[in-house]
Amino acid sequence: MSVKYGNDELISALNGLGGNAVVTDVNRNIASTFNNTYQDQGNHRYGQQFLYNTLSVKQIPITIKLTGTSAYFNQVSEKLGGFLNTTEAKELIFGDEPNKVWEALPSGQSTITVDNSTSPPTATLTITFDVPKAYAENKVSTLVDTTNDSAYGSITKIDNTHYKAKLKNLGTATAYPKIKIKHNGDNGWIGVVSSNGTYEVGDPEEIDKKPAQKSETLILYNGNSGILSGFSNATKNKAISNDSRENTQTATLNTQSVWGRYHVFMDERSTIANGGSSQYGGLTFDIPADSQGNKGSLHDYIWWRQVFWLGLAKQYGFLKIIVTDTSDKFLYGVESMKRHAGLECEYNMMVTDGNGGDQVIESRKFIGTHLDEHNPFNSTRGWSDIVRDDDFIHFYWWGSRIKRQVPALKGKKSNKIHVIFGALQDKPLVTHMYLDELLYQKNYVDYLEDVPNRFGMGSIYEMDMATGKPTRNGINIIDECTSISEPFGIPVGESELDIYLSSWNEKEPSIEISWNERYV
Repeated sequence: MSVKYGNDELISALNGLGGNAVVTDVNRNIASTFNNTYQDQGNHRYGQQFLYNTLSVKQIPITIKLTGTSAYFNQVSEKLGGFLNTTEAKELIFGDEPNKVWEALPSGQSTITVDNSTSPPTATLTITFDVPKAYAENKVSTLVDTTNDSAYGSITKIDNTHYKAKLKNLGTATAYPKIKIKHNGDNGWIGVVSSNGTYEVGDPEEIDKKPAQKSETLILYNGNSGILSGFSNATKNKAISNDSRENTQTATLNTQSVWGRYHVFMDERSTIANGGSSQYGGLTFDIPADSQGNKGSLHDYIWWRQVFWLGLAKQYGFLKIIVTDTSDKFLYGVESMKRHAGLECEYNMMVTDGNGGDQVIESRKFIGTHLDEHNPFNSTRGWSDIVRDDDFIHFYWWGSRIKRQVPALKGKKSNKIHVIFGALQDKPLVTHMYLDELLYQKNYVDYLEDVPNRFGMGSIYEMDMATGKPTRNGINIIDECTSISEPFGIPVGESELDIYLSSWNEKEPSIEISWNERYV
């Protein structure tokens, strides 16, 4: 039987030292130690009142039989000492249960007892692991969705505002689900209710029909392959920049699939024979008319996903998201820029100065590596947005928004969105400089109430009950949860979970509930 600890396969490693190692016993025992807490009942003499119980740290002793020489046994001791020398829990997986993961630490004194009376000599090796969480977790997550029933349950539509999930937790401990709702229409509130708790985000009193205004999603290229349609529909190399020198665009833009999703990128090959001068390529998206036939807007919401990740410190380039007005003049935008040696990159937030030029109203630095703590635009993240309300503009940056009032914006309607890729001189281009997704939402469209709702068409709400973190399109929205919201788990066996949407919701969303089973 194999024993994998972290990235190391212990038995294979020991067998590779010139002897033979065989697991003879792995004692996972029955659950862990149950600790019951009681309270005296005052003047009641008989018994105590049960309050609660807990499970202690679970211990898993392993016995391994070794066959070899004294030198082999010494090598085993040294090798295992290195494997077990850790300051944090690692994944422990046994070959007879390859899907169960225990997060474990070595505990106590591991021992090796040599028996020289046998030929060849043998030894018994014992290792004890502590599992602080007291449970194992299945590597493979279960899935229940609105498309098909499964062995783990089903989701049934009661009406447009109510969906009932019947779930089967086949593990032996409470599991904490991830809930994903893709909206196919506007929605203002989500309530998730079970016998174990309630979680709400949004406003259950938010209404939809009154003489007022609404938001309309006019551009939507999202998901793993939506940008392919965006690339096909966009006007190529006619983009307008905040810097007029970048309006001459000759670079080749293309699409490719990396990390399971498609991206638009600048083909580096097009810069080779460019005589050392900078080169640019652009996409232009006309903002369509709204449902009332009106073009242009003073109230914009632009959301996109990008990647800006250096392959080498000597690489240069930029990616810009630009908005222009009905006269094709620069209004506002952002640029991710690498123009100096090293790994430091810039994220500049720009607006018109009202005189045909531009001004950077805020600049932030980031390190263009793959690490989350360095780079908000690495391969696993990259979501950002801009909110504009006439002369007020909000730029999203790493979990917060930067708000500014810009008088030069007042009364100037947005008309087009431009995405510009730039290669600087003859410098090597940034390896991963991609546009992955793009959404444009026009706010405050005059209409018979379809108010600007927090969950627009195409938006994706995700909730991880294990962490208590809700997101919309990848952006944390914990501040939009109601005061009664508390994460909760799915008990062992069969249970029910109800999902409620705004009372005026008209279109059926796509709902997924997944979890990793736990075993004590």
